[in-house]
Amino acid sequence: MSKKATLITAASMLTIIVVVFGFNSFKQHMIKSKLAAYKPAPAAVTSITVKGNDWKQTIATVGHITANQQVNVTPQLSGQINKIAFNSGDIVKQGSVLIQLDDRLLQANLKTSVANLKLSQIEYKRQLKLLKTHNTSQDSVDTAAATLSTSQADVEYIKTQIDFMQVKAPFSGQVGIRQVNKGDFIQPGTTVVELQNLDEQYIDFTIPEIQLANVALGQKVDFTTDTYKGQIFVARISAIQPSVDSQSHNLDIRAKVDQSINTHKVSFISGMYVEANIDTAIKLSVIPVPNIAVTYSLYGNAVYVLKTDSKLASKNNLNLFEYNVERRAVTTGGERDGLVGVTSGLTAGEQIITSNTQSLKDGALVLVNNSRPFTQTVSKAANQGEK
Repeated sequence: MSKKATLITAASMLTIIVVVFGFNSFKQHMIKSKLAAYKPAPAAVTSITVKGNDWKQTIATVGHITANQQVNVTPQLSGQINKIAFNSGDIVKQGSVLIQLDDRLLQANLKTSVANLKLSQIEYKRQLKLLKTHNTSQDSVDTAAATLSTSQADVEYIKTQIDFMQVKAPFSGQVGIRQVNKGDFIQPGTTVVELQNLDEQYIDFTIPEIQLANVALGQKVDFTTDTYKGQIFVARISAIQPSVDSQSHNLDIRAKVDQSINTHKVSFISGMYVEANIDTAIKLSVIPVPNIAVTYSLYGNAVYVLKTDSKLASKNNLNLFEYNVERRAVTTGGERDGLVGVTSGLTAGEQIITSNTQSLKDGALVLVNNSRPFTQTVSKAANQGEK
């Protein structure tokens, strides 16, 4: 190949390389320009204007229903069951016989003891007569008196044993499911049946010790149970444990269910789970916001607030406006009826995002569309701030 051809070839290759690299550089430049100029479509959201309110502080806790009296009925003596005098679920009165144990041996022993008692009485009277005529000593009279007392005690002891062979209801109430059958030989401590007095019922629960100053006897407690959904019941504190648990530092509270106030007359069962709220006299200034509007994280809670100074009419959506949003850190208090009480970080009159918050970040552009505004179902008490 000649020198001229070599130069032409080299020049051609250099031209190709320059064109390729130039084209790639131009393409990269165009991509960067397009990306820089690209603005993602604003996220469609709903918003509400927040208002300040006063919430009466409550202490939320969980507990269970407790009967006025409840016991597992057990025999005091061992024996075989001769008779069962109740059915499962019966209402029984105090002192009524529930089961009768075989007492034939005790009845026989009673006859022997009664006979010995009669003999002791006769001997004692005889010794007294002989003492008057000085035909016996005072020691013989004392011995006869002691024998008489012993015989009387034996009779009383056997009668008590015979009475114990009848297992009786210690108080009036409702029995549960029978745990024994006729013919069973039972020992002391064997559960015959559970007995509960349902004339009065209570809820037992615990609260942190720091809340002690906020509870008092007679204080109102609202409680609910999954058994009766949508119904709120009332109890009043009747007892406060005088000591705090040394490990959990919780305080035990008992409240009496007030059936005179409860609009729904229902029967609760011991052990039933309840959720309770104790009313306090303390009021807290909050800004209630829907729970769904709050973003929870390990770094704190936040809401997205519309930056009103960034408001622009949407070019593609008639009568709608676009905003930039600010991720605002907030401090939250209690919750009720799907609302969270914000105690700091928000000001009444600001607008917050109530939907699509998971796709937002600080400074994001949003399109506010309240044609179908967010709705929150709350109780009348929550709307009024329970003032």
